[in-house]
Amino acid sequence: MKIRNRIAEFFEFNRHGTNFKTEILAGLSTFLALSYIFVVNPSILAEAGMNKSMVLFATIIASFLATFFMGVWAKKPFVLAPGMEMNAYVAFFVVIGLGFSWQEALGAVFWSGILFMILTFSGIRKKIIEAIPDKMKSGLALSVGIFLMLIALKLAGVLVYEGVILKGIGILLSPIAYVLYFGLLVVLLLRKFNIRGSVLISIIVASILAHFLGVSESGGAIEISKEMFSGILAFDLSVILNPKILSVILVLFIIDFYGSVAKFIGLTRNTTIIREDGTLPKMKQTLSVDGIGTIVGAGLGTTSITTYVESGVGIAEGGRTGFTAVVCSLLMLSFILLTPLVNLVPLIATTGALFWVGIYLFPTKKEIKEYRIVDIISVVGMIVATVWTFSIDKALFVGFAVFIIGQLLSGKTKEINLYMMLSTLLLATGIFFSF
Repeated sequence: MKIRNRIAEFFEFNRHGTNFKTEILAGLSTFLALSYIFVVNPSILAEAGMNKSMVLFATIIASFLATFFMGVWAKKPFVLAPGMEMNAYVAFFVVIGLGFSWQEALGAVFWSGILFMILTFSGIRKKIIEAIPDKMKSGLALSVGIFLMLIALKLAGVLVYEGVILKGIGILLSPIAYVLYFGLLVVLLLRKFNIRGSVLISIIVASILAHFLGVSESGGAIEISKEMFSGILAFDLSVILNPKILSVILVLFIIDFYGSVAKFIGLTRNTTIIREDGTLPKMKQTLSVDGIGTIVGAGLGTTSITTYVESGVGIAEGGRTGFTAVVCSLLMLSFILLTPLVNLVPLIATTGALFWVGIYLFPTKKEIKEYRIVDIISVVGMIVATVWTFSIDKALFVGFAVFIIGQLLSGKTKEINLYMMLSTLLLATGIFFSF
């Protein structure tokens, strides 16, 4: 009992109005929502010539370490794993497109993590976050929510993307679409009646329906082989001497840097995780875990580690402390033993929960009423950019650019923060190099 009390006190359960049951449910729900990465990441990076067992081991260990320390050091309910936007960029553009070896590509990932940490410890990143206006923060939350909804609609075949470009409407009535609709309906009904564990229950019952409809393919388990350690320190750090890799490092840095900023702000909006003045406690620790995770991940054999937007699933379930992240991290570590069980939960079964979490992140009516014209245009631009480009960093650029132009046209130049100007230029540079 004393141990439970110490844990509750360490994670400040009382301050956040939470308990062990809620935090454990939140951690489990988040794990189920992002467990697909342990199958998908090795498959994507295998296209770059990387051994699947090596990548799986690196993914599990790096995700566990980053998420665990996010929980016990930063005390946040955020979970981390290799970012989907970064692994595809490395495999299909850096290695296949530019012709770098996967060892050189991991070297680029390492150096992007170093750049990340330099800005974090210098305090510049904190100032960048603080420079974002409150209205823009609610717009970022909305963009993250839209992004989650797009993931759900894309997985269910309702929207069709070619790469990251929206091509149109897919099939609205199909078995996988039915799983999305059913999962969303279940979570909405359970939330209406204030039933705890609604997100987790939704994922479970949607899994049952997916099996019944014959759309339960989860990608299959990947076996651990003796080559799982072959990625440790296999990166080529001398790649930084090649001028052609500099743009790659910059793009990796920008996607991770600003993507995580948007997630930190968006996922914590209107929760006890942030202070009354809207700032995030233990900011430096939170930022550091993200950057150090990327460096460690590169050393183990995987691409950039980033905070996952699926953290919102656990937060929506009531997770408010680092104990949510600790629970999820332990499940990550035990993934090898849990593989048969997790494979019973197909990715499509999480879409209803993801879509609902997207709705959950929308601004309140009170916030919307306080929007000025420039705020409305900025937020609408961010929504369009999110839908059109399937990315958060580009939405952030559009929001910043529209806001700055609006302030200039209205003669309110003093309200334009230097760090917002620099962020806009840096984001524009990253977009230029990504083409």
